[in-house]
Amino acid sequence: MIPFSQKKRIVSNYSRAGFVTFCVLLLVGLSLRFYHYLMGRSLWEDETHLALNFMKYDFSGLMQPLDNVQAAPVFFIVIVKLFVSLFGYGELAFRALPFIVSILTLPLFYFILLDLTRSRITALIGFFIFALNLSLIYFSSELKPYALDVGVYLVLVYLTVGSNAYVKRRRMLLLTLAGSISILFSNVAFIVLFCIVCCWVLEWYKQRRVLMQHLKVMAVWLCVFSANYFLFIHHHPATEMQRLNYSFAFCPTDFLSCEFTSFLSKTLEETCFTMLLYVSNHCGFAYVLLLVFAVALRHFILKKKHTILLLVCAPVIFHLGLSMLKLYPFWYRLILYLVPCFIFLMAQGTFLIGRFVARHTRVAFGVLVTLVFCVFFVIESLRQFPFWIREIKPALDFVNTRLPRSAHVYILDPVNAYDYYYQRGYVKNKIYKRLTWYLEPAEYYELVNETSNYILVYGTLYQWGYANVLRDLRSKHLLVSNFEYKAYGVAEVKPFNPDSGVLTKTIDHTYFDPSLTFGEDQDIAIWSGNITSIPIRLQKGEYNLAIVSKGTAVAGIYPLHTLYVNAQKMDTFSNTSFYRRKSFNFSLLRDTSVALKIAMQNDLTTHEEDRNTFIHRIYITKKP
Repeated sequence: MIPFSQKKRIVSNYSRAGFVTFCVLLLVGLSLRFYHYLMGRSLWEDETHLALNFMKYDFSGLMQPLDNVQAAPVFFIVIVKLFVSLFGYGELAFRALPFIVSILTLPLFYFILLDLTRSRITALIGFFIFALNLSLIYFSSELKPYALDVGVYLVLVYLTVGSNAYVKRRRMLLLTLAGSISILFSNVAFIVLFCIVCCWVLEWYKQRRVLMQHLKVMAVWLCVFSANYFLFIHHHPATEMQRLNYSFAFCPTDFLSCEFTSFLSKTLEETCFTMLLYVSNHCGFAYVLLLVFAVALRHFILKKKHTILLLVCAPVIFHLGLSMLKLYPFWYRLILYLVPCFIFLMAQGTFLIGRFVARHTRVAFGVLVTLVFCVFFVIESLRQFPFWIREIKPALDFVNTRLPRSAHVYILDPVNAYDYYYQRGYVKNKIYKRLTWYLEPAEYYELVNETSNYILVYGTLYQWGYANVLRDLRSKHLLVSNFEYKAYGVAEVKPFNPDSGVLTKTIDHTYFDPSLTFGEDQDIAIWSGNITSIPIRLQKGEYNLAIVSKGTAVAGIYPLHTLYVNAQKMDTFSNTSFYRRKSFNFSLLRDTSVALKIAMQNDLTTHEEDRNTFIHRIYITKKP
């Protein structure tokens, strides 16, 4: 039998070792975040979409709908504007608010786990994963409110369950203030507050009475939420465009459909392994991770840990439900605040599995299993750190040094990044022009009518909108030189002299009934049925026909079409929410006129959605 004094010494040593481990992990987590913040990354185009608004507008102007289809919580906008007004429009000033929130709320995750599980080992496992997670490190220094979403989740949950004496005495007051402020700081605060309200309702059920202190807090939250919603969110002009841009991230509602299964499979892959948690999937660890989640959930359900289920699991389910209603997309950076929930399950499941192995074999085996799991949870984050796949300054240096400042610059997707660095004085060429992202070579040569060498700036990660242009420039030997670094490329291009041996016809809205046109770009809209062009005179020969189109989905299914050339069926094609190119080949045995017919096969309209197609251009190119 162990004497009481010896037991006391063991507990004291255990507590001291846990405290030292916590301090080491905190220091490591802070160091990684400081390094990522200070490493000198340039703003990438998504950040510059927002940054240009801060440079253009004053405080009152920023309260109006922003340019570049941007939106952000009102307090986020105000604080960022305050920082850049004081410290200038550099990268560090723009990213200061997310960084400060990230480092201040980092230790809260450990104390939340400790208060909810009463297990120091579980808390240390979770804090180890949390401190080293690459997504949390990366977004801690990005000009977006996602890191604030994480901070809001941690603060609100800690104030709800924290055992600190000060927090316990003033819990309702602190939650009233923090909840009200969080609504103005985060787009997802209402989800966390809803889950806290569910905890209170459960408490009412257990006590068989409604607590007035909860009702008062809820009333304040509701007032702040309503004011924020009707002043800054309701009927926001960017809503429909964002809903279209993120249509791929809305969960289908048909649970028995292939689309639903495909969505869940893709989301699990992105969330767990490639874009959010960065769990290593070597040696089939995907199945082990699912086991870890299942063990943790089973434990919480059997032990009737209702508070944990409501604060940890309910936000995931609630957000998934919002995506089904087309209200909030379920995509990696938009669900960054759920990372603490996932890591909580990983920590609890790992602890339970390790304890099970230790009890039924040897303690050393249990420790080994726990360590192996922890390594798989963080090794991918450490391998990819620092996350620096986008860096435009080397490409801009090429622009500064390769051609004189009078040379014209044409820019594809990173136009706002170029504009931001031009306004800051980093790039010197002031004659620059935006090119639309979805370009075919024929349209490109029409838009770029240069007589001397010019510069083309483009992105290297997502070229599906203009890959054919770059391929055609290379095939025609028009690239004098080019330079690519990480996600950006820049090329010096010679002017194009039309080749008489190649005939290209650009088919736009003028070839169709004017009532079919849609929007400023005069896209040809197919609302239902089919459309047919006027006869188009072509010479005999082999032709390539390219259709650049996009569509809107119903229940996650996009329009399906059949293409006919002079009533001859060519093939079927579908589209997505972004402009994509579909290519077909046909031949003519003699000079003749052809009419194009495109028929939609699966038109459908529901109460909330309408399946339509928008055709930007059709290109008919005669093969040499």
